[in-house]
Amino acid sequence: MSNPRRLGGPRNVSELMGATLGTARLARGVQRARAILAWPQAVGPEIARLTRPRSQQGGTLFVEVRDSATAHHLTLQRHHFLKSLNTLLGEERVTEIRFSVGQIRVPAPIPQVAPLPAPDRARARELVRNVDGDLRDVALKAAEAITRARRWREEQGWRPCPVCGEASREQPCRACALTLEDPNVKRAARTLTRTPERLPALPALLGDSGTNAARFLALELLEGQLDLLALECVRSGPPGNPEEGYRAFLAQQAEVYLALTHRRPRSTLGQEDRAALPERVRQVLGAGPLR
Repeated sequence: MSNPRRLGGPRNVSELMGATLGTARLARGVQRARAILAWPQAVGPEIARLTRPRSQQGGTLFVEVRDSATAHHLTLQRHHFLKSLNTLLGEERVTEIRFSVGQIRVPAPIPQVAPLPAPDRARARELVRNVDGDLRDVALKAAEAITRARRWREEQGWRPCPVCGEASREQPCRACALTLEDPNVKRAARTLTRTPERLPALPALLGDSGTNAARFLALELLEGQLDLLALECVRSGPPGNPEEGYRAFLAQQAEVYLALTHRRPRSTLGQEDRAALPERVRQVLGAGPLR
């Protein structure tokens, strides 16, 4: 009589399914572990010393810190860590980071690091400009660690993302590239090309990352328009000709471009602000007033 196991009976199928499911579970576990293992590289040595990634559930990474003040401040900066982490992970994305107070061993002393350069100190102070009272000193230390981590990434050859300004291997960074494809962001960008004064209201609708992306897209659209208008002004001849309307429209669009570039109302723009315009546009407009 033949052996049913050799013919692939029910027990063989069950064993095969069990092995397959076990392999899938192992693969999922490895994917979750990748975020934990990548954490020190994503945040840099200063932040890594203050934190301990504990576990990952779905797209959420749980990270422990020593005290509530550090947890609060790092939570406010978590979008920076998400961008760096997802750049390293590729397709297995982390969508949220939650900081909580846990048991963190006191790190071993490390060699004294050089003081932050003045621009980096100013950047760190900017991060805690809204923090007052007893939390400020702790928050400032965390902000300096964040700034050192950012500098560390830059020293690895990463360049600032043109949208959010965070150091990234990709240009724009992976997170901003996804945000730029959001239909709501694209609609907001088209609105900004007509009404730059809407910019301060966008964070309530799109968040900071969506606002930065909409501004970036609007400036790209305006820069293309300015280039075409400047060429048309050159083609149509000097001021005073029948095509003077092109130059007036160029001046109007230049004001919108500068308002978004400097994040200021058009009414506050001055002659010195024109330095931010593309060179060809500056040449066409000359030294006269924008209007």
